[in-house]
Amino acid sequence: MLANVVISTLAVCIPSTFLAVLIGVSAGYFLKVKRFKYRKILIRIVYTLSGLPPVLAGLLIYILFSRKGPLGFLDMLFTKWAMIITQVILIVPIVMLYTLSGLKNIDKVLENLDYLNIKGRKRYTAIMKEYSKEIMYAIVLGLSRSISEVGGVLIVGGNIEGSTRILTTAIIFEITKGEFSNALLLGAALLAISFTFNTFLQILQGDVVD
Repeated sequence: MLANVVISTLAVCIPSTFLAVLIGVSAGYFLKVKRFKYRKILIRIVYTLSGLPPVLAGLLIYILFSRKGPLGFLDMLFTKWAMIITQVILIVPIVMLYTLSGLKNIDKVLENLDYLNIKGRKRYTAIMKEYSKEIMYAIVLGLSRSISEVGGVLIVGGNIEGSTRILTTAIIFEITKGEFSNALLLGAALLAISFTFNTFLQILQGDVVD
């Protein structure tokens, strides 16, 4: 049981984190460096969405992918894909806000790149190297949010054993049965996964406290 739940958790959290960081960092960078008419309003919307209740996100995705919903023909409700989409919606605004605050001195960096006539792919590679630590922190932030989510994924995933049951929903299920020892075991596994991922990312970044 535990092995299947852990595998399902990783199958949902890793893709959702990757997609959310890819979208969130790119969108955050765009909002940081570009100036356009409704930019401030858009940033306020992002701030609002960063506090989007998971159950509301889950409800919206449920309606969208239900049989009578506009995307019901995709038959994605109560699958890992629906859970991933829900988590991406929840994580992207958080990563965007972190990117907006983390891209300090970006104007000077861009000026230096212009002075050196660095353009195209090399330009974005240089920016990523300059802010590699911030990107790593965005990954940690996204993964932490993803691995701890329960409300939204419970609604769209259905907590189906062997399919969409992940650690957080399994903990809720065990608590409702009164199996607190099993719930604690699952909680320990959840913490172990989070600790492992965070340690691995810190080692990659070379940011390990002595």
